[in-house]
Amino acid sequence: MDNYLDLSKYQKSSLGVTVDHSEEFLKVDYKYTLTGWFFLTWFGTTRMPTEVKFTCKQSGEVFEVLHDKKLIEHYMLYRRK
Repeated sequence: MDNYLDLSKYQKSSLGVTVDHSEEFLKVDYKYTLTGWFFLTWFGTTRMPTEVKFTCKQSGEVFEVLHDKKLIEHYMLYRRK
């Protein structure tokens, strides 16, 4: 695996917004388990989320929801920080 986000693995919105766009165009929601929230709250770190949802801010369209563990890991490792 290269050290970049492979956008071909993810869908894009009808307006062309991808999962790697800036916060100006993209809203990302993470869903964690109860244990994950505990570690995130008390220790500032956690394991991978169980779900990642991408919403285009311009159209309000939810264009991608990730449940696959490998796709979530790939996104979390190479996403724009």
